[in-house]
Order: sequence, then structure tokens, then C-alpha cells
Amino acid sequence: MTASAPDTETNLEEEFVSNTTLHGIARVAHNSRTIFRLAWLAIMLVFLGVCIAQITDRLQRFFMYKANTAISVEYVGDLDFPAVTICNFNRYRWSELTSSDLRSLNYILEATDYDYDSYGEASSSSLSDTYPLDDDNASSAFNYTEFTLRAGFLMDDLTLLSCEWRGKTNSCSAANFSHVFTSFGNCWTFNSGSDGGPLLKEIQAGAGNGLRVQIDIQQNEYTEPLSGNREAGLKVLVHDQQTPPMMDSQGFAIQPGVHAFVATRRQQFLNLEPPYGKCDASRTLNRFPNYTLEGCNIECRTEKIIERCNCRLVRHPGTEVECTPRQTSECARDVLSKLRSGEIPACDCPVPCNYTTFSTSLSTATLPNQRATQLLVDQYDDLAQYSSNISDTTNTGSASSAGQSNPILLDSTYMQNNWILLDVFYENINFQRYEQSEAITPSALISDIGGQLGLFLGASFITLTEILSYLGRKLGSILASRRPRRAATSPDTSPGWDMNGVKIT
Repeated sequence: MTASAPDTETNLEEEFVSNTTLHGIARVAHNSRTIFRLAWLAIMLVFLGVCIAQITDRLQRFFMYKANTAISVEYVGDLDFPAVTICNFNRYRWSELTSSDLRSLNYILEATDYDYDSYGEASSSSLSDTYPLDDDNASSAFNYTEFTLRAGFLMDDLTLLSCEWRGKTNSCSAANFSHVFTSFGNCWTFNSGSDGGPLLKEIQAGAGNGLRVQIDIQQNEYTEPLSGNREAGLKVLVHDQQTPPMMDSQGFAIQPGVHAFVATRRQQFLNLEPPYGKCDASRTLNRFPNYTLEGCNIECRTEKIIERCNCRLVRHPGTEVECTPRQTSECARDVLSKLRSGEIPACDCPVPCNYTTFSTSLSTATLPNQRATQLLVDQYDDLAQYSSNISDTTNTGSASSAGQSNPILLDSTYMQNNWILLDVFYENINFQRYEQSEAITPSALISDIGGQLGLFLGASFITLTEILSYLGRKLGSILASRRPRRAATSPDTSPGWDMNGVKIT
């Protein structure tokens, strides 16, 4: 005998209430006193509301895709020494300028300046007053690369007075510096890794244990007008070998007459891709072997100039034809200015997923002191020859000074106006790691939801399964109760069959 539909439904509720792991329901259903049943019902509803609110909050936070950044310090036995790029604030040497160069220098200095927004009528007038403009010469065939390599800042025996690596005298030379074009013209990079060889490593922290160079900036060679670089000294950037130097926006300046101590700290960044981060691991560059933020910006600027001017700046990589001084001044400069002001869409350069930077702390001391001045002068075996070399360099090739003799006296005044002792070293033989991670992972979200269910309702995912099972059986019972009952049928009594269903032959 089968139970009626109401009895079956009653049994389903009784079975669920009695056996579910959601124990509060049993307290509501089986308590003998109404007031306690109402109290338990109120408690259940309050905790259910709190639980739903907490789970909703966790879901909202999860879909915000926030990231945490873990900072750690990694101690190692040695560290790859960074690349050190050195530029002179003077872009072109007076001694190397011919009379033809002087007629083009107005365009050249304006076109190669990094602060394009600073140029207006006043600055152009200043340039014209200093170097008379020759439109015909400026618009003729002009090779920026050849001119800059010839007349730009050189790293040679006259400028690099001494070079030490890890405290060893004369352990490096100008041959250890690689040439690179920047907005400062010729710049020189130590430990660039461009030759494919292993990078230099520093094994002990502190001054004198890294790179120490003494450089003569040769102020007597300066050609910068008032609207150009008014400063005297060096622009220095400590950077990763994979990162091209952007000297106009990075690095630090060092004035002559000082010993500059540059304490360096290595920092590694590991970023997440969307939706948690903004890096793009698949991003590549056409003009650089590795993707970097600096390389992307340089490549973007290069492409925009090529698109609008049909040429590229000499400091930008590529095989396209170089811009002439007139093209640079009248077209390329305008493109970069509009790019800065937003008239041209900004470059789309996401942050790299894995990159290294170097933070620096700069301190200086006066160089030389009174006692050291005479010792430094005596250090040169042939002072007259040194002075003669400087004088010859100053007078060679210049249309305005050819045939003149202006000997330069190597004394404390000259040293304070021209010499810089640069000391780059690691502050500690360790590096900081900045690593992004998901603030809430899918596993953490599931754990949070399970914790909220257990804390407020004493439930678990097993309880959810029980509820789903009950609802399924309940729905089946309702559908069964609404289905019409089939009437009982008797055997076929049509002719040809007897009452027992046997065919009559």
C-alpha cells in the first residue's frame, strides 16, 4: 500500500529536518515551546542575513581583481653590476667644429635639445645671436651620425683620466665603455653587455669596490648657448643592461670639482597580467631585443616621427633615413612637443612583467683638497705634455681659433672646474624583490565562503548538497502529485480472444 501525496511530502520535510547538518532548522522544528521556536527562527534569519552579506562582500572583492605586493630582501654572494651611462652636458666640442658646422649649429643645437617645449622666439633668437643661421647649409645633406661621432663628447685618454674596477688601478679603460646616442649626443656606457660577454659582478659592498672613474669634462670645449644646456658637468644614469638609457628623464647630474659617491640598490619587480595587473608578457618590440618601458616609449616616438616626417632622429634606433637639421627642427621637434601636450595620442606602453631597476643615493665631497692638488699635479710625469694636449685639442679645427695658442694650466682652478671623480658601488650585496600576487585567489574565495557558512550557520558544502537534494525531491513530489492517474484496463475481449486473453482459433 502506497502513502498518499501529503504523507510523502510530510515525510520529506521530517526527513530533511531530522537529518540535515544545518542544525538550527531542527531547533526550530522540534522545540516544544513556541517562544523558543520563534527565538531560534529569529537567530537563524539574522545569521543567514549576515552570512549572505559577508559572502556577497567576498565575491565583490574577488571580482575587483586586486593584487597584493610582497616585498622581500634576497641575500646573495655577488650581484651583476649595473650599466652606468655617462654623458657630458656639452653635446659638441668647440675644437671639432668647422666653419661649415658653425653655420649649421643653430639648427643642430635646437634640434637635438631634449626640452622641446622650452623653445620659443626668445630661445631661437638666442641661438641665432650666438651662431648665425645659414638656411642653405642647414637644409643640405647632413649626416648627424658622422657629425656627432666626430664632434661629440668622447671617452678617451684626455677625458678619462683614470679608471678602476673593484679597487684595482688601471683595471679598465675607455675600451670598456660602449657608445650610445641619446639626447645629449654621444654618451658612454660601462658594463653595457653589448659585446655578448658576461656581466661584471660586485662581490663586496662599499665605495671603491665597484666602478671609480675620473673624468675631465673640458669646459673649454663647451659650445652650448644660453638656450641650451647652461650646466657644466656630467649626466649619469645607473640602469639595467636591457633598458635603453633615457637621459632626458632619468639619471642625476654631477657638477665638476667633486668626488661623487653613488650608492646603488638593486630592485626586481614581478608584475601580474590582467585582470590582476597591467603587464603584458606577450608584448615585444621591433627595435629592441627585450621589452622595456623605456624601449617602448623610444620606439613609439620613433614610429610617430617616421610616420609624420619620413625620417628618424639620430638617437633613435633603426635603419630609416636620418632627419636633417631642418627636418628635426621643423617636423620632429613639433611631433614630440605635440606628443607631450596630448595633441598626438599617447604611447601605449604597459609595464613589463619582469624588470630590474636601480635606486641611487648621491653624496659629494669637494675635489681636490689643498694637499691633494699638488700630489695630483705631480702624478703626471709630463705636465707640459698634458697641458699641450688640452691646448692642441682646443685649437684644432675651429675656424675662430685656428693658429692661436692658448695653453691651459693644470692647477687647482682647472681641476675644480673640470674634474669629476665618480664612484659607483652597491650599498649592500642584496636586492629587493617586489612581487605581485592575487589579493583573493579562487581557492581563498572558496575557503572564505565555507568559513562564513560554518561560522554563522554551522553549514558546509555538504549542507548545500543536502538542501539541493531536498529541493529536487520536493519538486519531483509536486510534479508527481499533479500528474493525472491512469485508469485500470482489462484484457481485450474483442472477437478472436477469450476472457483469459487466449486467441480463439
